[in-house]
Amino acid sequence: MKLQQLKYLIAIADNNLSITSAAQKIFTSQPGISKQLRLLEDELQTKIFERNGKQLVGITQVGKEILARARKVMQEINNIKRLSSEISQEDTGCFSIGTTQTQAQYVLPRTFSTFHKEYPGLKIDLHQGTTEQIIEQLNKQEIDFVIASGSVELGPDIVQIPCYQWDRTILFPQDHALGDLRKISLEDLVQYPLVTYNFSDKASSSLLRACKEQKLEPNIVFTARDADIIKTYVRKGFGVGIIASMAYDPDHDKDLISYSTRDMLPKCTTWLAFNKNLFLKQYMKDFIELFAPHISQQELVRYLYSEHTSSSELLHRFQTKDSKITKFQRVVSA
Repeated sequence: MKLQQLKYLIAIADNNLSITSAAQKIFTSQPGISKQLRLLEDELQTKIFERNGKQLVGITQVGKEILARARKVMQEINNIKRLSSEISQEDTGCFSIGTTQTQAQYVLPRTFSTFHKEYPGLKIDLHQGTTEQIIEQLNKQEIDFVIASGSVELGPDIVQIPCYQWDRTILFPQDHALGDLRKISLEDLVQYPLVTYNFSDKASSSLLRACKEQKLEPNIVFTARDADIIKTYVRKGFGVGIIASMAYDPDHDKDLISYSTRDMLPKCTTWLAFNKNLFLKQYMKDFIELFAPHISQQELVRYLYSEHTSSSELLHRFQTKDSKITKFQRVVSA
C-alpha cells in the first residue's frame, strides 16, 4: 500500500466519484489513478467502490471505513510537516478557517486584527459558506478550523468548543404595526411575513422548533445568508427581519426598529471546531485562546483527548461556566 494510492482514493471520493475530475484536481492522469485503484483493491482483496460497468456509483461499507482511515493517515502526514515547521519556529504559511457570513463580517475582524499583529507573516485564508458547506470542507480536511453556530453533531473525530452565545434581533420599519406593542411575543411576530437566514435543515432551526412548540406557523417569505441583504428586503417591505444581534448597527440601521428575541427564542451558540487528529501549531492555540478566552489550556487538552461529547452536553457545560463567558459575550455584542 502506498501513500499515493490513499491520496488518489481521497481525491476520487471528494470529486463525486469521478476519476476524470480527481485526476484534474491533483494534476495526474486518469489511467494512472484507475491503475492504482485496482492495485489497492487487489492488495486489500475488497471492493472500495460500487460500480455500474466502468463507472463508480457509490462507496461500499468497508470502503467508507478505508476512506476514513486514509484521511487520518494523510492528516498525520500533514501533521509531521507542521511539526517540522513548528520546531523551526516558522510562523508563516496559511491558516484556513471556514465560517459563515455573520461571523466573518461582524465578529472575526476584531479577533483577526489582534491575531494578525502577533503573526504578521501568516496568511489567513477565510472560506465563507453555510454551516453545512464548511463542515463538509472540514471533514475533507480542506480547512483547519470551522467557526459557526447552531446545534450540529459533528462526530467523534471533531473537537467542538462552544465560544459564546447570542440572541437574534427583530427588525421592522418605523411605521410598522409591531412598533405599537410594548412587548412582542412569538405569536405577534408570526402574524407578519418574515425575512431571515436560509436553512437547509429545518430540524436544526430553533426558530421553527419554537414555533412548532407553540403550534404556530411562521410565514417565511424570503431567506438569505447575508444579514445586510435581509435588512435591504425589510426596507423594501417584504416583511419583518430576523438577524443575529451583532449584525444590527444602531447608526447605520437607525431607520429600522430593533427588538431582541431573548424572551421568545432560545440563544444561539457559536462554536469553533477542528479535526481531533490535527496537529495544533502554536498560532492555532493562540487563536483559540483569543477567540474563546474562557477555555484554559487544561480544558483544551481535555477537549483534545476526551471521548466524543454530544453538542447538547457541551452546551450544558458551557452554560454553567463562570462570568468570563458573560464578559466575552458583552465584547462580541458591543
